Amino acid sequence: MLSVKLEPGQNLDRSLAAASSALKSFTKRAEEAGFSRVVSYPSPEALVAATLVFSYLNRLGLTASVSISPRPPIRVDDPTILLGFNSLNYNNENDKDVLLALGGSIAEPPPLNATYVSVDGSLGASTAMIIRATGEGALSPEYKVLALASSYASKYVDKMGKFSGLDKIYADTLVDDEAVSLYMVTYVKSYRPHVLGLCDSLCITLDPLFRSLIGPRQSCVKVIEASGLSKLAEKKASEASEDEVSAIAKAVLMAIRDKLRRQYEVVDFVGGIYVASEKLIITDPREALGLLELSLDLGGLGLAAALVLSYEEEYPQAVASLPLVAERLSGLLEDSKLMDRGTFSGVKVYSVKSDFAPPLYLLWRALKLVGAIQGEQLLLTYEDDRGLRASMLQASEALGASGLLRLVSQEDVEYEGPFIWIPKKSA
Repeated sequence: MLSVKLEPGQNLDRSLAAASSALKSFTKRAEEAGFSRVVSYPSPEALVAATLVFSYLNRLGLTASVSISPRPPIRVDDPTILLGFNSLNYNNENDKDVLLALGGSIAEPPPLNATYVSVDGSLGASTAMIIRATGEGALSPEYKVLALASSYASKYVDKMGKFSGLDKIYADTLVDDEAVSLYMVTYVKSYRPHVLGLCDSLCITLDPLFRSLIGPRQSCVKVIEASGLSKLAEKKASEASEDEVSAIAKAVLMAIRDKLRRQYEVVDFVGGIYVASEKLIITDPREALGLLELSLDLGGLGLAAALVLSYEEEYPQAVASLPLVAERLSGLLEDSKLMDRGTFSGVKVYSVKSDFAPPLYLLWRALKLVGAIQGEQLLLTYEDDRGLRASMLQASEALGASGLLRLVSQEDVEYEGPFIWIPKKSA
């Protein structure tokens, strides 16, 4: 029975030692039991943490199942790690095995078999720090970069790109890590700007979906050339001077200004971006975040786990799909094929008419970006054989934890993995 507060300050090393000791106790018990569970709350940063934990257990040769759920399990009968749940209701009666929980702020006291770790940082960065402190199952440079994807999904990176909390401490260690060589560039917030030319980078970026605002690569080149910056269309961020970055930012913002039906700030599209060594397979944490969210929306946890566990083969293939995904998402925005399905349990519901199942979470963000949809209490769905399918990530972000629980508690609502199904007749 232990509560740990992991936060910057003079007690950080002591807290890390306690958290890593709890993780080592968990792995020892998991080895004895021959099985363990990892349960993630449906948020991007918890998902990143879950993939890191799963890969860590895999490297240790331990068998584990990973699941995503809007609520923690009622009972703990196997060695279990919970990620992202801040409200737990366990006691010595319903916690029968080793339990390790990481959350932003866990108020309840832990039962005898449990350790609760409250973190002042994103779940992915905090998890990476705890794993490193165990001295076991060392993270590869790619996994270290992946952990920063959680930072970009959290409140610990502001719009200008400034890091805070444990994420700043973690990022600073990667700056000094020669295998990672993390550094920051100030640029348009596109994917891999240090590796790709400006227009190639913009046209594959899913969040924000620049392709919907600027168009395909040829259109991007015309926009840059029209601004008298023809030499910069192919230039990488690492090659651009400060004056050139300012000129590029102005050209891009002028090009997208008339396509946005909402107020925006320069820092929505331009700011500090952490990138890593070009030698790595995973070199941009924001791109990694987008690909994880995409994998979860299209193929569930299995596809997301494969992207991480087999990143040497799977990640380059996922990267290669980005142009097509960006094109399809932009096409859905241009056609605006949204059907108003009314209100369900106080939540406005829309469904997308499409010949293919779209990545709803990323599409929802893109629709918000251009102002095509308004308001937070909104659910984007796609009609299939089971009903109106929604993304649990989108529902969680739009409705909050309590709103998500109310939704999945409704009669006839089903959920499985990262998906929710609302009955067609009810919406």
